[in-house]
Amino acid sequence: MRKLRLWRMNKDKFDFSKVKLHDTTLFTNLSREEFLKENHLYLLNLSLQPYEKYIKFTENYLDTQAENFQQKHLESIKDENEDWKVSEEYAKRMMEIDGEFAQRFRESIIVQLYSFFEMTIVHSCEMYYSNKEIDNEAEETPEKAGLDYAKAFLKNKAGIELRLIHQELDFFCKLRTLRNRLVHHQTTFFTDDEKKINDIRALSKNRFQLTMKHGIAPNYFLYFDKPNFSFEIIEKIKSLYEKLGQNGVYY
Repeated sequence: MRKLRLWRMNKDKFDFSKVKLHDTTLFTNLSREEFLKENHLYLLNLSLQPYEKYIKFTENYLDTQAENFQQKHLESIKDENEDWKVSEEYAKRMMEIDGEFAQRFRESIIVQLYSFFEMTIVHSCEMYYSNKEIDNEAEETPEKAGLDYAKAFLKNKAGIELRLIHQELDFFCKLRTLRNRLVHHQTTFFTDDEKKINDIRALSKNRFQLTMKHGIAPNYFLYFDKPNFSFEIIEKIKSLYEKLGQNGVYY
C-alpha cells in the first residue's frame, strides 16, 4: 500500500505521454530486442483483439437478426389471417441480412485484415535494425512498400530462409490477390488472368465459394459463406510472427 500511495503522490511528475508502445526505457535491465523477444506476441495479440471482438459481435448480431426474421416468416406462414405480403417481407429481410449484409461485412474485414498485415510486416522490416540497436545506414523504404518489399527484406537483410515461412507467405500472397479483387468491388461477373484466378481458387478451398459461369468468356462469382475465414487470417498473422520472432524479427 505504501508503494502505491507513493506512486499516486508522484504520478503527476511523470509525463506518461512520452511513453511509446515499444518504449523499453522503463525496463533498464532489458535491451530493446530482449524486451520485444519476450513480449512482441503479446503486443500483437493486443492489436488483433479488437478485430476478433468486432468480428464475433457482428457475426453473432447478423445471425440473430436473420434467425428472428426467419422465425417471423415461419410463424406468418402458419397464420391463416396473415397477409402473404408480410410473410414475403420477412423472408426478404432474412435473405438480405444473411446474404447482402453478411457479404459486405466479410469482404470489408478481409480488406481490413490484409491492410493490417501488410502495414505491420513492412513496419517490422523498417524497425529491424533499430530493434537490435544496430547502427546501420537506414534504407529509405519505398513509398508503396508492401508484401514484396517485406519478402525481399526478410530474405536479403534479415537472413531468413523463406521456406521456413512459406506456408504463411503463400497464404498472404493469395490473400493479396483476393483483396485487390475486393477493393475494386468486382466480386461478381468478373474475369481475370489465369494466375490470379488460380490463386483465388486455391485460397477458396474450404473457405469461400468461387463459382464459374460459362459464356462468351468465363465469368466468376465470389460468395463468402464461412465466417471462420476471418479468424483464420488472424491466426495466420500470429503464426507468421511466431516464426519471425524466432528469427529476430518482431511485431
